[in-house]
Parts: sequence; C-alpha cells; structure tokens
Amino acid sequence: MLNIANSKYLDDCYDVLEQKQAALVDKYQIDSYDMFDFHMVNGTIEFKQGSVVMVTANFVPVGSFNEEQQSWMWAWANGGVTGALKEKAETVKDLEAKTGNEVFGIETISADEGTAWEISALACDHYQGQGIFAAPIEGLLIFMVLHNVSHVNHGQVL
Repeated sequence: MLNIANSKYLDDCYDVLEQKQAALVDKYQIDSYDMFDFHMVNGTIEFKQGSVVMVTANFVPVGSFNEEQQSWMWAWANGGVTGALKEKAETVKDLEAKTGNEVFGIETISADEGTAWEISALACDHYQGQGIFAAPIEGLLIFMVLHNVSHVNHGQVL
C-alpha cells in the first residue's frame, strides 16, 4: 500500500473512484463486453460485443501492474507510450508534491494489486476522469483513466 502523507486525500480519491466505477458499470456495462481494443497512438478504447463496438472512450494511460513480479511500471516509463499521450502521462509526476510520496517519479516499484488501484484512484482524480479501466493483457493489468465514455449508436436511441 502507498505511504501517502495526506492519507485523507488517498481515502477520498479511492471512495470517489469506487463511485465512478459503479457508474461505469451501471451506465455503460463496462465490465460485460467480450473484448476491447485500445489504441495507444491516439488514446482511444473500444469495448466490443463480438465484433460490434458498443462503447468508446478516450484514455490517459497510468501504468501497468505485473502480478507475477508484483511490480508497477508507470506509463510514462513505458517505451510504447509516446507523443502527446506520454506528455499527458508524465503529468502524474505532479502528484509527488501533492502526496509527499516520491513513488510518482520512480519508473518501476514493488506493488500489489491494491497499490495499483490506489495509484489509479489518485491518477483518476489528477486527470479528472470518469473512472479506470484495468485491461488484462498477457499477465499485466494496464490501468487507464477514462474520459468521454459513450455508447455507440447503432441506429437506435440509447
């Protein structure tokens, strides 16, 4: 777990994230789709039922949690995150001053999944997101802050 000087800030962020996650599930059924495709170049993600895109969103990558290694790597430290998306991802370093914790400037840290969610709660607040999607990919959970989440209209009123 994170050692945050202002633990009330972390607790508040986590409580708000839980509410946001519930809203994503309730309004967009974000946890019910067969698959997803995310595009790191432009920061978009599509949630699909079969091959049909049902929900889209923009995202800012936060980082990845490796369950086997019990480690966290910041998105800004990942060579696959480039350009404008990397610039956005790097602003999470500003949380060091707000929290009193140097973890936001260290590329990779030891972490459990709970810590990954705490980090993501702080990032969601920092980026003023609608919630978090933790994309399971090859032994990793790729955490991203979602924005502009919307249903795709397939000729029907949603």
